[in-house]
Amino acid sequence: MPRTARMKDMELGAWYHIHSRIAGHAGEYPLSAAAPTRRLLEIIEHYSRIYFCEVAAFSVMGNHYHLVTHFEPEETVSRELLRERSRLMYPSLKSQDEIDGWDDEHWEHYRLRLFDVSEYMRNIQAAFARWYNRNHRRRGRFWADRFKSTLLGDKAAVLDCMLYVELNPVRAGLVERPEEWTGSSIFLRETGKDDWLVPLSEFVDQPTKKKALVEFRQLLYYRGSVPTKEGQAAISQEILEREITRGFKARGMYLKRLRYWAEGLAVGSEEFIRSEIGRMREDGRYLRRKNPIPQLGGVHVSLREQRSHAINF
Repeated sequence: MPRTARMKDMELGAWYHIHSRIAGHAGEYPLSAAAPTRRLLEIIEHYSRIYFCEVAAFSVMGNHYHLVTHFEPEETVSRELLRERSRLMYPSLKSQDEIDGWDDEHWEHYRLRLFDVSEYMRNIQAAFARWYNRNHRRRGRFWADRFKSTLLGDKAAVLDCMLYVELNPVRAGLVERPEEWTGSSIFLRETGKDDWLVPLSEFVDQPTKKKALVEFRQLLYYRGSVPTKEGQAAISQEILEREITRGFKARGMYLKRLRYWAEGLAVGSEEFIRSEIGRMREDGRYLRRKNPIPQLGGVHVSLREQRSHAINF
């Protein structure tokens, strides 16, 4: 059966949860070392400054990584700005000489490319694979299959997905606190190295950066203190109580694993999902689904089912 076409919206802009896994053997974790993690994040930051996008959250695990990113709506861009970004993408003098010879058609192709999540990921994946294979004397394909992406329909879906991404190291039993994982965006936010990330004040109703981080950590700790499946690691009650004494008052809401963040194709309000179903059916790309799938009793709605549903509390 042909694979489902990737869902993306260049015209209006969109939020995406992106997930990519390596093509390694079981038990192989090339991204777990400090140098590969650092290099992958450098590459993500680099291309996020070139493409018309911004990153809200990420987590680099041993054999995969997660990324929550927003792409701006496609729009007309000045030739000067395009040339500036082309210098970042192609820094060599030889490449710049070739760019100077581009005609209008080439520039238009380049402009459209900078609003495309698929092109963005192609650059990130290829750049890291070249670096890793060269530095570790490795040959062959580094990434398994194509990356997965889920379209996030609203800021509520984005915020919950950010929490899901930040808690990956805790769920895997690698750290006790999410900010202890150096390959995560919460680590950068805690250490003040988050100038290239979307401010948390865009997702929580707080007037300052400091207060927004406090509220986000509250949500993160309460969410992370509840295992989402049997045998899964979680933030301990002792650590949670310690955080409560420092002012945490919010409560988390999910008890079971939320697979629709990685495999839901699109997540958001019912209106958003219905519009996506209609658009895809008109294009003949997704004929099986006629109605949205409610999650958490309707808190979110997805385009694709998950085997076990989450429970609200």
